[in-house]
Amino acid sequence: MATGDAPRRFVPFDEARATILAAAAPRVMPAETLPLDDALGRTLREDIVADAPFPAFANSAMDGFAVRASDVAAAPVELTVLETVAAGRVATRTVGAGEAIRIMTGAAMPVGADAVVPVELTANGAGADRVLVRSAVAAREHVRPAGEDFVAGDRLVAAGAVVDAGVIAVMAATGHASADVSMVPRVAILSTGDELVSPGDAVGPGQIRDSNTHMLRAMVRAAGCEPGPCWRLMDDPDAVAAAVGRVIEHCEVIVTIGGVSAGDFDPVKQALSRLGEVELWRVGMRPGQPQAFGVVDGKLFFGLPGNPVSVAVVFEMLVRPALWTLLGRSSLDRPVVRAVLADAAVSKAGRRDFLRVTLEALSVEETKRVGAPYRARLTGTQSSGAVSSVVRAQGLAVVPDAFDHIDVGTCVDVLSW
Repeated sequence: MATGDAPRRFVPFDEARATILAAAAPRVMPAETLPLDDALGRTLREDIVADAPFPAFANSAMDGFAVRASDVAAAPVELTVLETVAAGRVATRTVGAGEAIRIMTGAAMPVGADAVVPVELTANGAGADRVLVRSAVAAREHVRPAGEDFVAGDRLVAAGAVVDAGVIAVMAATGHASADVSMVPRVAILSTGDELVSPGDAVGPGQIRDSNTHMLRAMVRAAGCEPGPCWRLMDDPDAVAAAVGRVIEHCEVIVTIGGVSAGDFDPVKQALSRLGEVELWRVGMRPGQPQAFGVVDGKLFFGLPGNPVSVAVVFEMLVRPALWTLLGRSSLDRPVVRAVLADAAVSKAGRRDFLRVTLEALSVEETKRVGAPYRARLTGTQSSGAVSSVVRAQGLAVVPDAFDHIDVGTCVDVLSW
């Protein structure tokens, strides 16, 4: 158990992430069943498997005429029109030699027909029941075969996927009126600092507006979770410990902001002896080195630094993957692109730097020349207090632990921001 004056342990970034994810893995949220239209943004807890082929029957891909391809091979040619079939209807006649059925997009192909002539390739024939086909079509042309999209038994969406509009479309097409999804973790946010005032309040001497709480609430929501109790606390260890005790029953995760550095007035650090199995860390990353992590009464506890960029980066790189683990997500990582750096940066061996960058797409020729499809530029100062860099950044360029500097022209991985 940590104490207020416990030594701060250096933890490499990969070890910190692995420790956090290992603590989150046994705490995956229970599943619940929601109506399909209410499942958007939630995490699937079931595989979506096709129970039938789709489409279930061969159908026309165009408005036109269902024909035998052999009959129109020598077009132009006139055919006798037997009837008209709209989508949702089935032909009552069989297409024979020299015959056609007028058909609408999505309608089932008539028996005997093996191709569709688009209406724009036809003209009125010599009689009311005649059509002039001006151009030949091949067998199966403009016909969607049964099972073209998928067949019975195909796994269309795996458990752990996020329900988006496409997933909803597939589920509806396969007869799912509801979805089994993860319940949403609640995240309590406790922000510490005597200097903090609300965004709409006047700022007095030595005070700053509290941007961290509002940013973190937004990041929690964007991660598919629910902000729970959100309190602003004074720099008082007793107040921190009491607040944790009051919110613990109403959340699955507790995040504190500030108060974990090496100063004499850091309340979270001083309250750790009362919080459970929580450890002070010096994580090998920048920004965001001073942190705390542990488990309090079965709930994940994160002690974040107080600078805005540190809060954003630590949440993105360590807290968000833990939340996605609780949700049962199949992927915990953001998309990664390769980019060539337009600016040099200083790092430190043993530390992983996350640089805020903007991205510029390169031409095919330049991509071949530099070895990456994007150019990354620093957003400006990489100070952990530069809150505007969070808005300007399109990604986080990763400086590996082994580097003590990185030169212009170096190719790096950039995480989607």
